[in-house]
Amino acid sequence: MSLHLLARPHHPAAPAAGMVWKMLFDRQQALLHRWARPAFGRALAELGLRRDTLPNLLPISQAVRQRTGWTLRLAERPVTESAYYASLARRELPVVSRLRTFSEFDQPPGGPDLFADLFGRVPLLLEPGYAEALCALGRAWELGTNPAAVALLRGFTRSTFERGLLASASGRPQFYGASLLTSARHLHAAAAADPAVYEPLANAVRHLGPPASAEASITAVSPTPYFVAESWADLLDVIQQLREELLKAQRQAAGAHAQLAESSCGLL
Repeated sequence: MSLHLLARPHHPAAPAAGMVWKMLFDRQQALLHRWARPAFGRALAELGLRRDTLPNLLPISQAVRQRTGWTLRLAERPVTESAYYASLARRELPVVSRLRTFSEFDQPPGGPDLFADLFGRVPLLLEPGYAEALCALGRAWELGTNPAAVALLRGFTRSTFERGLLASASGRPQFYGASLLTSARHLHAAAAADPAVYEPLANAVRHLGPPASAEASITAVSPTPYFVAESWADLLDVIQQLREELLKAQRQAAGAHAQLAESSCGLL
């Protein structure tokens, strides 16, 4: 696999871009000191991500490639869902080059921007267990061949790589989901959540599957849980369980289709 170097900074020309980066960086650092993994802060430093300067993507790309074998793929805007997860399966991480403006400070339109991708996703690639689980997620998306499978995959991704928590020795879960790392709103919501809504990640596939009945779906009022992985190995194991569930569903669908075809032939 050839290295796709991000040869130019690709930042907006407006001088305000540096201030936007600094303010986002400072805000999240101030909020994350109690909630992020210590390894996350070390990775920021190792990659040269600093508050007082816009990131230089060329050395960051090279460092990620040398340390992890992953390739950063620059995109002017978020790629399609299918292209994104196909990239993850190849150990390539799309990174949006556009940085939000002041008017978009809290919620950039159109999906992730440079800060969301570079601050929220790239540093964790330096943790081998996280990187392996992210690649496995990309491969699992190959099984999203029907609406139910896609809905399950989306829900699982949102509950893990966007809003996921990781158990720690202190007893207080650490944040690793990209939305928690880069969004003050999502971070505050997770930090203020009742511990009763924390659930083991092992429950995620069952919880996120289709409801037992339409009535159960309509009457469900319980808050959305935060799933806590015991380790990166636990996260990888649950992704493999998810993949097995999707394969099982595919086999069942194929069997039902074959039975329907046989019945149709018998009526001819």
